[in-house]
Amino acid sequence: MILDQDSAWRFINGYKKLLLEIDDDDESNSDGIVAKLISARKKLIEEPGLLQETQARLAAISDAVDPEVVQAVQGLDVRKWVYLRDTKIHSIFLDTTDRRAFGVIGLTDRLRDVLGGAGVLLETGLVRYRGRFVCDGLIIKSVWLGPNYKKSFNEAFAEWKAEGRFFVKSDG
Repeated sequence: MILDQDSAWRFINGYKKLLLEIDDDDESNSDGIVAKLISARKKLIEEPGLLQETQARLAAISDAVDPEVVQAVQGLDVRKWVYLRDTKIHSIFLDTTDRRAFGVIGLTDRLRDVLGGAGVLLETGLVRYRGRFVCDGLIIKSVWLGPNYKKSFNEAFAEWKAEGRFFVKSDG
């Protein structure tokens, strides 16, 4: 339910390098590194062109980011997801807006361990990295779901899966 260690650290280091370059304002450091990374991710989502600009700035100082990481970040999808439950190989995330579901893995820790359980509405980013859907690890605004919500989301998941709207492997 997590990436192999080498892949995870390649992604984390490249993603962090990109985000810290995007949000290079020293004043935003007062809230901590996670808040700074989330702020930079928000800027990136609002202005997708920042990714190419940032990549060019880093390359100019011989600090380029792995192209595979850049490609993953280009497809970054930040939204509110329902983290429904775990299987043996991934966590099930629901996109209720587009009525689809994803088998998602974590970077270095299982999502259940990071959040303290499943059945959560949260805001985070998903990327397609090394053939899998991966949570970017920057999680905000989590709300626990009650039993009736979980039941209805489980029913929706079963329906979407039967309709072919459950995705486990990515093409990126």
